[in-house]
Amino acid sequence: MNGWQVEQLTHGTDAGLYHAHSYYDLNVFDAESRRIVAHRMHGVAERALRPDDRITIGLIDTEADGAWTEIGQSSAWSWQQGPMAQWVPGTSLVLWNDRDDATFVTRVLDTVNQTRRTLPIASYVVDPRARFTLGVNMARLDTLRPGYGYCGGAGARLDQRRPREDGVWKQPLDGSAPTLILSLDRAVRFLYSQLGWRDVLDHRVKRYRYWFNHVKIAPDGNRFTVKLRFRSRDAKKGWSDRMGVSLTCGTDGEVLALMTDATSHVIWADNQTLYFWRKRDGVCLYADETPKGRYLRPIAPEVIDYNVHLRYLPGSTHRMVFDTPYRESIDVLIHDEQSEATQTIAHFDNHRPARGQYRCDLHPCPSPDANKIVVTSLDDGARQVYLLRKTA
Repeated sequence: MNGWQVEQLTHGTDAGLYHAHSYYDLNVFDAESRRIVAHRMHGVAERALRPDDRITIGLIDTEADGAWTEIGQSSAWSWQQGPMAQWVPGTSLVLWNDRDDATFVTRVLDTVNQTRRTLPIASYVVDPRARFTLGVNMARLDTLRPGYGYCGGAGARLDQRRPREDGVWKQPLDGSAPTLILSLDRAVRFLYSQLGWRDVLDHRVKRYRYWFNHVKIAPDGNRFTVKLRFRSRDAKKGWSDRMGVSLTCGTDGEVLALMTDATSHVIWADNQTLYFWRKRDGVCLYADETPKGRYLRPIAPEVIDYNVHLRYLPGSTHRMVFDTPYRESIDVLIHDEQSEATQTIAHFDNHRPARGQYRCDLHPCPSPDANKIVVTSLDDGARQVYLLRKTA
């Protein structure tokens, strides 16, 4: 026995009912590590989404045989990140993204008294101290990086290479008006200030279009990181992870910093450091310093030599869970940096296609008590939610 058991929490593949949780760095578990917020897709298989593709938002009870309780619906979601459904830390609030006509908004539900309200823009991530959310232009993201934003929205601003009136928005949870704390134009001007003249010339000659993706907030809520990405106006020239950098910034919009380029799966380790995959360095730890981040050390180089979805288990600075993505058969592993022990705790098959915007990544997400891990897998033929439960 490896100390973990696998349970399939959702079912319905034969009836065309598919399920998934949102992105692996979100609070998809409640504070008690019992309920998971997830979404149900009604017969929507791997294809380009339409604005009228609606999903059901629900809570899965991991202590009641995966009982499903519907709490809402949404028509603002993507294959890779769903509707960004997540719990507000330390509260009974759940939020997810939806649309009102062509505008993307945030729905907020209090699971205790069942009150509901709507915030005016879509949310990407919630402040760990439950004060605000941060969001980006999901219509622009969908157009420039299909599979992550939301289709059919207004205001993509594709006629502008780096809009001054668009970027990272801060939205108070008390319903106050959102404010723009980092515009695309300001972020690009800062990037130019940190590049050599040849790289700046390359950006200007190629007339890149810029966008934001992957916003994440430090544990104390004082800083965030965001991916600034860019691509040629000619869509036929394609795009790669090399065409992007990771920035950090205060949640008050001050003190910008450039971590490095070509990063993937960036997460805060603590309030001063971040970890991510970079092909040149592997999974590595960087210090959040200004104006540029500082490389500290590799993370488990003897074990991880490919891009993974990695999370440190809550309460630990040395035990981590990660997957082996972009393959038809995917493992989930736990590695202990102190003992250098690695164990495979689960295996999932049928992940076809292994790549592309319609792939199904496991996105392993641990519970706050570190005794459970949720994944979404195609193991039974379509997207379903599975629980890895610690038994020893």
